[in-house]
Amino acid sequence: MPHSTVPDPVSGKEVSISDYEGERAVLWTSFYTNCPDGVCPALILRLRRAQAAATEDGYAEEAEFLALTFDPERDTAKVLREYAGNQGVDLDASNWHFLRPESYERGQKLLDEQFGLAIKKAPADEYENLEYQFPHYGLILLANKQGIVERAYPKGPQTDIERVVNDVERVATA
Repeated sequence: MPHSTVPDPVSGKEVSISDYEGERAVLWTSFYTNCPDGVCPALILRLRRAQAAATEDGYAEEAEFLALTFDPERDTAKVLREYAGNQGVDLDASNWHFLRPESYERGQKLLDEQFGLAIKKAPADEYENLEYQFPHYGLILLANKQGIVERAYPKGPQTDIERVVNDVERVATA
């Protein structure tokens, strides 16, 4: 898993993926809260369900859930907190972090250099009532405790939720 340090405005911490190496499996995705087509809520749902299963089955301290916004201009700490509540994310579990780069440009650079993903703002369709939107990947990555990506779900929003949950358990408890 690429190494980078990104602020979590909800917890007020700087989060580095490398901090979890040797300790926790990491389930990662990128998203934005103004997603008009359901892709991002579907990604967050998969992470949230894996988080809930980890808590219920007693391995919550073995797994970390990281959701990186690539729209820091709109995704403020307040917006992310509200989004977490709307999506059912357990922010009190201390194993979930919303990562928010300092700027859109920093997010672009981070995703390009660390993950090989190019993002670009695009004008929104007139009917969506948004200034801009993003074409996005729908990618979820699962890294083991050594930081090695064991599973990539390139069609994350369509990936079977139970598959993701089972894979996280298998990797986190290994």
